[in-house]
Formats: sequence, structure tokens, C-alpha cells
Amino acid sequence: MTPDEVRLLDNRYALLFVRGERPIIDYKYDILKHPNVSYTVDGNAKPYIHGKTNRSTASITFDENKENYIENNKEDEILENYELLSEEEIEEFIMEVA
Repeated sequence: MTPDEVRLLDNRYALLFVRGERPIIDYKYDILKHPNVSYTVDGNAKPYIHGKTNRSTASITFDENKENYIENNKEDEILENYELLSEEEIEEFIMEVA
């Protein structure tokens, strides 16, 4: 096809490029007719909330005003006031709490 033919292609069609195969012209698929559309927001399902957890044990906050710590001679606490846990230590902590 020439670039003009591609540009004038009817909107019902799609050009498919699969590595190692010749290009294919095919009908576009209406995703709203898919059997699993009811599991999506378009099918009136609840939206998926990314990054939410029910088992969080702590949160980390950062004070952008570092001068407050320095004025109170607590600069060393900024670097030493946390503890990194391995996955095993976290799992052990969760088992103790549960």
C-alpha cells in the first residue's frame, strides 16, 4: 500500500504488523463486546486501585525542613533514625503481630 492508501484506510480496518510475517489488514475488534468487559471500568466494574495494601505495618514520612533537626543538634539522628528489614524479618514481624 502507498502512504496515501494507508491514510485513507476505512476506520473499520487495522494494519497489523507481526515480526517475521507480512502485514495484515483486518477488522478492528470492538472491545466492548468482549466477554470479560464486565470486569473493567468500561463494563461498570469498580476501578482497580494500584498500590493499596491491607497488611502495611508502617509508613515512612520525610520532613523536608532539615534545618529543624540541624538547629536542635540532631543531624546524626537523621541518618540513624531508621532500620532496614529483610523480607524474612518483615514476614517474622507480621507473624508475631498476627
